[in-house]
Amino acid sequence: MLFGSVAMKELTQEEFDDRAAAIQRARRIFLDTGMTNNITVAFEAYQAIFAERTREIHISGNRYGTKTIMDKYERPQCPDCNSDMNFRQVPPNPDGVKIQLVCSRCDTVLNSENDLQWWMRNLGKKS
Repeated sequence: MLFGSVAMKELTQEEFDDRAAAIQRARRIFLDTGMTNNITVAFEAYQAIFAERTREIHISGNRYGTKTIMDKYERPQCPDCNSDMNFRQVPPNPDGVKIQLVCSRCDTVLNSENDLQWWMRNLGKKS
């Protein structure tokens, strides 16, 4: 899943409002206090400690169908936590970084000089 590709239209307005409010509470409790700088970790902690009802931690693009071209491919695994890595294109820069691989779970970000087409050629397609 690339950032911004979550299928919010699949949530009802009530579900969306509930999730947005829960994320804001998690942000105030865990991010604003400096306990973590990762919203996923903050939301998981909020769910485990304070939540009055269960909410999905991740809204997967797979649940709502393919939303990005990279959803068709196997994802590289994070070297720190073995979670799927997401792809983030970056603007031209002096370091030659074209793609950042961003862990879907922890704070790991890896720079790649390979472009998205290279990754698509070298990753296996999901079956």
